[in-house]
Amino acid sequence: MPAALLESRFRQEPGGQRTLDLLTRPHHGVHPEHAVVSARHLVTVYLAVDVRRLNVSLLRWFREGVAAALGVPAGHVHINRLNEKKNGIELFVSSDRLGISEPRPAEEVIQSLNVKVLHRHLGHFGITEVSTEKNVLQGEQRDHVWNREGFYAVVLFFTIFVIIITCLMVISSPRSPAPVHVVSSSDSAPPVVVAPVTASNELKPCPSPFRMKPAAGLQERRGSNVSLVLDMSALGSVEPLNVAVVTPREAAAREYLLSAGRPLTRQQLRDLVNNTHKLHAEFAEIPMNFIDPKELDIPNHGTKNRYKTILPNPHSRVILKSKSYNDLLSSYINANYVRGYLGDEKAFIATQGPMVNTVNDFWQMAWQEEAPVIVMITKLKEKNEKCVLYWPEKRGIYGRVEVLVNSIRECEHYTTRSLTLKCGNQTRVLQHYWYTSWPDHKTPDSTMPLLQLMADVEADRRTAATVGPVIVHCSAGIGRTGCFIATTIGCRQLQLEGVVDVLSITCQLRADRGGMIQTGEQYEFVHHALILYESRLSAETGQ
Repeated sequence: MPAALLESRFRQEPGGQRTLDLLTRPHHGVHPEHAVVSARHLVTVYLAVDVRRLNVSLLRWFREGVAAALGVPAGHVHINRLNEKKNGIELFVSSDRLGISEPRPAEEVIQSLNVKVLHRHLGHFGITEVSTEKNVLQGEQRDHVWNREGFYAVVLFFTIFVIIITCLMVISSPRSPAPVHVVSSSDSAPPVVVAPVTASNELKPCPSPFRMKPAAGLQERRGSNVSLVLDMSALGSVEPLNVAVVTPREAAAREYLLSAGRPLTRQQLRDLVNNTHKLHAEFAEIPMNFIDPKELDIPNHGTKNRYKTILPNPHSRVILKSKSYNDLLSSYINANYVRGYLGDEKAFIATQGPMVNTVNDFWQMAWQEEAPVIVMITKLKEKNEKCVLYWPEKRGIYGRVEVLVNSIRECEHYTTRSLTLKCGNQTRVLQHYWYTSWPDHKTPDSTMPLLQLMADVEADRRTAATVGPVIVHCSAGIGRTGCFIATTIGCRQLQLEGVVDVLSITCQLRADRGGMIQTGEQYEFVHHALILYESRLSAETGQ
């Protein structure tokens, strides 16, 4: 991977520029602490992804995933250092016992780790192994045990052991008057002291007390079999995570999505748009990251999918709260949380257009996630059905959620509805944008309406009483949806950094939901939208 592709993986916000204030949300990076901690408190997580490619935002994502798997606040998980030699992340976990903050023993941390939750949150990191620092050190020292002095000591101890065993056998045998020296002429081995052998008393070889047991620390990584191993001899039997074998191709795709990038200055952005062949070639290299239906262990989930091949990636999918823990289908919706600028968690939800049998689920999600805005970028029908009419003319009840239409505002390219949602004794206001100017199987001739929509959505999001993710959907929830989210993130990056990394943004989107930005034409359209936004910025700043 060229180094230039890795230079701008969503850097931290500069402090001074605040002119347009797009998508302003708090961001906190995580840096290795390099604290002096006892080895018995350290846990090392080994990754398939190169740890040198992890920036502060990805480390924050990693820390939150570990915290979720332990069921503790993220502040209790401390990234101590990145072990580049072993390609792992060394961490420790603190606890507030009796009001005193102290690190927890590594064995206790391993026991508390929910491997399924860990895999769901951190699947893209390619975790290969989790072990204590104590066992890692044992593994490093194992090669130095067989020095010359150690070898002589083992030989001497073995000889004494054989002599003692022989003497005991001579004393306990009633028919053996004394030991004799036996030399086998057919055997090249030197003479040894043995007990007499008779037809009725055969001497069977004793098992060696020095048989080496398999290492209880680091386990060998064989080929491409990437799995999470919690191999702790002090903890007894710990069940490893049962995940599918990751092929080298899949591992390479994961690493590409986590690390690829090409930051463009404003001038480079202008130049690149004129080279459509290069743009399309770059787009073709980005892994789609679609999932196999077998990865979703939810019976009959196909009844809730608009398209058979467009499924939510498991690690980031939205899970609806259900009364019954065993009713997996009622908690299923084809939707994913999508990160925003600087990896901001759950900035968006990308989902498919509601179907007749999923309208109630859609409104349950909007209520559960406290969404301030819904953005719909599709017509109800474009040759075939793309989405059902899921909002009422004035008032409607969808499951436990009541929806009231307060007002409607018609614009040239989209319609805005102010909605009130009621559930129990609670009420919330939500804005619904319906963008209808995107032509079927094409991209719009002008990027201006999309930028205007983005600005209006951001204005509503900033003034909303709720702070949940913005819900965006088209029909499948990946093409036009991906364009809108990528453009929003790209504009934010241009404003604050003066550069934009569309390749990295697209990789981040596809890591969260496979197939985001479906075609090369859509990828090119995002660049054109950013060119227009950049020209506005230049006009405002006089550049």
